[in-house]
Amino acid sequence: MYLLRLVFVPIVLIAVFVSPSWSPESTMSFSMESVGYLFLLTGLIIRIWCSLYIGNRKSKEVVDQGPYSISRNPLYIGSFFLAIGVGLCFENWLLLLFVSAIIVPVHIITAKTEETNLELKFGEQYRMYKQRVPRFWPRFSNYNSPDIIEVNVNSIRRIAMDTVSILLLPQIEDLIELLHNHGIIPFLWHLPF
Repeated sequence: MYLLRLVFVPIVLIAVFVSPSWSPESTMSFSMESVGYLFLLTGLIIRIWCSLYIGNRKSKEVVDQGPYSISRNPLYIGSFFLAIGVGLCFENWLLLLFVSAIIVPVHIITAKTEETNLELKFGEQYRMYKQRVPRFWPRFSNYNSPDIIEVNVNSIRRIAMDTVSILLLPQIEDLIELLHNHGIIPFLWHLPF
């Protein structure tokens, strides 16, 4: 995840200094932003759901209930939805492509590394889990969950902070748009399409 922190600076620079792909008053701009909100909300819901089940149990046991019964890496699926949502909310094809081009390979590499470590740690129990549950694409017919789960308060606090910051992204985009409209922040690059 260190790589994700490294690419944060170029993502911010693209979001702030590259012009949107559509005119702010256009129907396309409104549509892209609206679809972006839906992707953000979907990503948040997935990540909140996962946090309820994984809490502080990650790498301490094989979590195979709730979202982890249908995908081995549902948190990363949520992150992918968030990445698409950010690109669409900022109405910028370059940002959408850049974020997606970073998020997908980083999460694939991370998932493979984590799987290797979990297999070493949990052996046959994890190998059986790998056979039952796909890495990313959900297999909904596998879904199982107890009626009651134990939830870690620290994980709820963490996901609450993530949720607040993600829900602020559309407002940040509106603020940047306002600063551009008033000439306070210039566009350094205009997309040719």
